[in-house]
Amino acid sequence: MEQMRRNLGQQLKSIRQQRGMSLDDMAKLTDVSKAQLAQMEKGDSNPTVSTIWKIADGLKISFSSLLQPPELSAKKIAPSDIPFLSEDEGRYRVYSIIPYDPKRGWEFYRIEMDPYCSYESTPHQKGVEESLTIVDGELKIILESEEVDLLTGETLVFSGNQTHRYLNTSETMTIIHLIIHYQYV
Repeated sequence: MEQMRRNLGQQLKSIRQQRGMSLDDMAKLTDVSKAQLAQMEKGDSNPTVSTIWKIADGLKISFSSLLQPPELSAKKIAPSDIPFLSEDEGRYRVYSIIPYDPKRGWEFYRIEMDPYCSYESTPHQKGVEESLTIVDGELKIILESEEVDLLTGETLVFSGNQTHRYLNTSETMTIIHLIIHYQYV
């Protein structure tokens, strides 16, 4: 409940400031008193569901948006917060660092491939583009029509709607940063 109060307070203040409104302006739009809005902004109030609905209706926003944590201008992501999957008996690990968001249109991964590890991806839908950069190590990428060898620091951008295979042909781990961009046609 305390987190919900904080979220509500931060959202109200943020919306009011973004719209250049005073507490008086917001009170007139929402039919909620200036004093109660001020208490909510500070996180010092436990408003009723009907009060939150009045605010949402008056501001012409969704009810649930008032209860969500505000979007931050920066977000720190700790390694312990990153989910991952593995294949090839754990020798191929994919960390989902920044998950897909339709507003962004892309997602960001870190891939770790142990020595001589191989991974084959089935074709994605048309309009999917992959951009991968070798952070450390080397990689051979086999596309339907060509093979490309990449070394540390090199980047390859290619259409993801083709079969593609990643091969670590070295004796050391290869680390890859991968952005998958979705532009469905």
